[in-house]
Amino acid sequence: MTNTTNDNVSFFLGANTPEGFYSLFPELYSPEDGWRLYIIKGGPGTGKSTLMKRIAAAADRRGQFCERIYCSSDPESLDAVIIPSLKVSIADGTPPHVIEPKYPGVSEKFLDLGLFRDDRKLEASREEIIETTKENSFYHKKCVDFLLAARSCRNDTASVVIPSMKIASLHKFSEKLSEKLLNSICDTPVKMKKRIISAVTPEGIRDFSHTVGALSERTVVLYDNFGCAAAVILKFLSLRAAENGIEGYCCYDFMNPVSSPVALILPSLGLAFQRVKGKPEKNESLTVNCMRFYDSTVLSRHKNRLAFNSRSENEMISGAGECLIKAKATHDRLEKYYISAMDFEKMNDFSEKLIKEIFD
Repeated sequence: MTNTTNDNVSFFLGANTPEGFYSLFPELYSPEDGWRLYIIKGGPGTGKSTLMKRIAAAADRRGQFCERIYCSSDPESLDAVIIPSLKVSIADGTPPHVIEPKYPGVSEKFLDLGLFRDDRKLEASREEIIETTKENSFYHKKCVDFLLAARSCRNDTASVVIPSMKIASLHKFSEKLSEKLLNSICDTPVKMKKRIISAVTPEGIRDFSHTVGALSERTVVLYDNFGCAAAVILKFLSLRAAENGIEGYCCYDFMNPVSSPVALILPSLGLAFQRVKGKPEKNESLTVNCMRFYDSTVLSRHKNRLAFNSRSENEMISGAGECLIKAKATHDRLEKYYISAMDFEKMNDFSEKLIKEIFD
C-alpha cells in the first residue's frame, strides 16, 4: 500500500440524499469481532468534533492508521474516527445518525459531554434554541426536496442510457478485468467495507477522491459520463474481490449510496478503480472508456434531452447546497448558545483521560 498520512484518508458515512439522510454508521464497528465503539452524546457546540480531532491527532502521533469520517452538513467537522488496528471507533451518536448500543458496556460506551454543560445558562435562550432547531430541520428538508428533483433528472437519463447498454460486452469485459487484476488472496470470502466518497455540503459537492490515491498505488480510471456502465463494472469487481478474500472499500456518492458505486479501493493490492466524467487523456494508462458500452446511435438521438437532464440535475444539486448553507448558519447559531454553557477546562481533562484509555 502506498505511504500515506492519516489525514489523507477521509470518507463520509452519512449524507443528504433524495431519500433523506442516509447513514452507513453500522459500518463503524463489528461487536462480534471484538470492536469497541465510543458513542458521543451532547448538543451542538459541546466539543464532539474537537474531541474526535484530538483522538485522530493522537493516532497520528503514535503512527496508528485511522479513517477520518467527516460531516456532510459541515465538512470541517468530524462525525467519527476509525482506528482499525485497535478495533476502536469513536462517533457522534446524535441526530441524524443516532446510535444505540447493541451490547452496552461490552462493545459500546457512552461519552456524555453534557456532563460538562451548565444547563441553567441555556434557560434564558430556551425559545430561541427551539425555534433555531426547527429552522435547521426545515432547511434540511428543503435540501431533500432539491435532491429528489435532481434524482428525477438522473432517472430520466437512466431510462435512455440503460436500455442502450451493451450488457453482454460489459459483463465479458468485467470478467476479463477481474481475472487480470484480482488475484485470489485466500479461500475465505470477506466483507467489503462501504463508504460514501462524495456528498453535497454547504461548500458544494465535497469529493474525497484524494483518499483513492492515498490508499492505492495504481488507479484504473473508468471514464463514464452517465455512470451506469461503470457501476456495473464496479459492482462486479467488488463482489469478485470479496469472494477472493481481498479486503477493501466500495465507495458510493450521495445520489445513490445504496446500489451505484463510484470507486473501489483495494489497499492490499495497492489498486483502485474510480469512475470519472470526461474523456480519457491520450497519454493516460490504466484507463477504460466506458462510453463504448453504450449505443452511440441512441445517445445521439436523445442528445438534447440528456444535456437538459444534466444541466437540471446540477442546478437542483446546487439548490440543495444552498439549503445546507442556511442550515449550517442556523447550526452555528445553536452552537453559540451551547458553547457559552460549556466548561471546556473539564472537557480538556476528560479528553486527555480518554486518549490514555484508548491508546495506553
